[in-house]
Amino acid sequence: MIMKSKPSGRFPQLRSSHRISHRTSIRRGAFTVEFALCAAIFFTVLMAGIEFTRFMYARHSVDQAAYEGARAGIIPGATSTDVRRIANRILNATGIRNATIAVTPEAIDDTTAEVEVHIRCNYADSSWIGPLFLSGAVIETRLTLDHENKAYLVNERDPGIGDNDNEPIDI
Repeated sequence: MIMKSKPSGRFPQLRSSHRISHRTSIRRGAFTVEFALCAAIFFTVLMAGIEFTRFMYARHSVDQAAYEGARAGIIPGATSTDVRRIANRILNATGIRNATIAVTPEAIDDTTAEVEVHIRCNYADSSWIGPLFLSGAVIETRLTLDHENKAYLVNERDPGIGDNDNEPIDI
């Protein structure tokens, strides 16, 4: 009578198992090379997506700062300092650094017909990481709005219409 021994928890065929692990270790090298190639492409696309998204966010922020600055400048009694203060507040809140803000005309008064705000900045100064794809990009916007002064709102054909001392009316 042949006695069967209890399995000891090991694979009964060590030699075939050894061959499988040898093949697996060779295949592991292929997995490593495939992962390295795919990871490099994946992370390049990921970083490009983050950078282009940040660029669009910065561009929109500069546009918004120019708009809000120009709106502050068209109100009667506003100054170019008010325009720069409002625009800088928005630029600082969104992380845009080293922007130049030009206001035309420099002296805003009741005879001013329109206010123009021109903002320019280098994207590299405002990037979260060193720009890989947009290193030389410049964000620039120019916005012009009509001034809301009393002289502009008076009806030239019939000056008696619309008393601008109490409430201005837009003709």
